[in-house]
Amino acid sequence: MNLDDLSRFKELDRKGMLSEIDGLPDQLQSAWDLGRRLPLGEISNIRLLVVAGMGGSAIGADLLAAFIAPMAAVPVLVWRDYDLPACALDEQALVVASSHSGNTEETLSAFEAAVESAAQVVAITTGGQL
Repeated sequence: MNLDDLSRFKELDRKGMLSEIDGLPDQLQSAWDLGRRLPLGEISNIRLLVVAGMGGSAIGADLLAAFIAPMAAVPVLVWRDYDLPACALDEQALVVASSHSGNTEETLSAFEAAVESAAQVVAITTGGQL
């Protein structure tokens, strides 16, 4: 297969993934703008940001972490597990639980651990238990 032959892409890319990738910057900007308009409670005195998620939600967290790392005043940790690290279980940690379905076991477990601790918590989901 000749990857320099652009005419072959349409044949091979039946689901239009190249178009989705091309549109990613616009999708990221739209998501950023939407997130800035959300009414969040007060979040203060953060020394650590942990984004808990699995699959596509964790990939989104990886993108966020890579994007904000150069300008972030605190470390950003993407967490793909049931339990949170001890450093994320106090009032100076912000735990963002991200699950598209709202029912991902690992994310729910991490969310519950954060709620039970003194951590500040935000959930991002389309529904479900989260």
